Amino acid sequence: MRRLSVIVCLLTVVLQLAAQMPPDWCNAASRKLHYPPELWYTGYVEGEPQNGETQEAAVARLKDAARVELVSTIRTTVEQTLDSRTVSDLQQSTSDFEERVRETFVSETRISSSIRDIPGLQIDAFRNPSTGTICAFACVKRQTLINQLLRRIAFLSGKAENNLQQALSLSAEGQKSKACRYAKDGLQQLELAEEAQNLLAVVDETADAESLQTEQTLALRRQLTSLYEQLRNATAIYLHCDAKLFDGTYTALRGAIEGAFSEQGISFVSDPAEADWAIYIDASAQEHAKTDFGSMSNYAALVEVHLSINRQSDGKRIYSNGLTSDVSNHTRGFQPAAQEAYKAVTPKIIEMLKQQIKLY
Repeated sequence: MRRLSVIVCLLTVVLQLAAQMPPDWCNAASRKLHYPPELWYTGYVEGEPQNGETQEAAVARLKDAARVELVSTIRTTVEQTLDSRTVSDLQQSTSDFEERVRETFVSETRISSSIRDIPGLQIDAFRNPSTGTICAFACVKRQTLINQLLRRIAFLSGKAENNLQQALSLSAEGQKSKACRYAKDGLQQLELAEEAQNLLAVVDETADAESLQTEQTLALRRQLTSLYEQLRNATAIYLHCDAKLFDGTYTALRGAIEGAFSEQGISFVSDPAEADWAIYIDASAQEHAKTDFGSMSNYAALVEVHLSINRQSDGKRIYSNGLTSDVSNHTRGFQPAAQEAYKAVTPKIIEMLKQQIKLY
């Protein structure tokens, strides 16, 4: 038992001594040996707690400084990559996009040394117990970074594509606000994907349009931007249309109204809370007269319509009126006659709606 206690004590001492020994990356020669610049991006800083600063705060500050130092090495790589290429090289390049994103990346990183995220980044710190000096080291292997960026681009592009499909589906269902949010989220995902593309184009000299997925992301951006602007700027109408045809419904009235306004870039939503305008139409077919002519009969019918329009921004009713169609005739019954009356009055309803909404 005593022998076991001695062994435990010895192990404890060894572990304590090991914990006090600085890691290899604290030594410049060791860093160069184990983290060669052709394979790694690194950042190293050291310092001491400032006046009134806790040790934890100092460690956090120096870790962040090590990260900034690592980013500066990437920025230097960007500038060296561009400086080594002549103007003619750039003009003759078959990868215009890669050069463009490199230039964009350089212009951004020259302004700020901050890159929002570096996949695979590792940051560690060590405090020398005898001197109180804190060393911080940030590193990421180039190939690890490349692999992580490839996965990130694919993941974010997939999310953006999903957002696009969701936005299109919701837009078709008349859910404008939700569709707009999905489209905006999709654009934000693409922004992150494009940042990853920019960084990948810098750290991987072999990156091409296929690995960068440039065609896919550019196409997605065009589609999402167009849809988002359309949803954000287009006038939205909520339409309540109850067109009675005796025991049935005259559905063609709604279709004609939606078609006429859609041609002007106006969308229809299923929730009045999402609309700029709310239109309420209540129409009903009425039997007018039946005239017999020997073995034949003439059926006359008309349509009575009540129409109102609300401005949804302030809830104000801007229009409320009724109209009656001309009498329409048919030899086959009141229903065909009423259908003709609906057909005749539909253009008048559409014109009235357009005039009232245009006034505001």
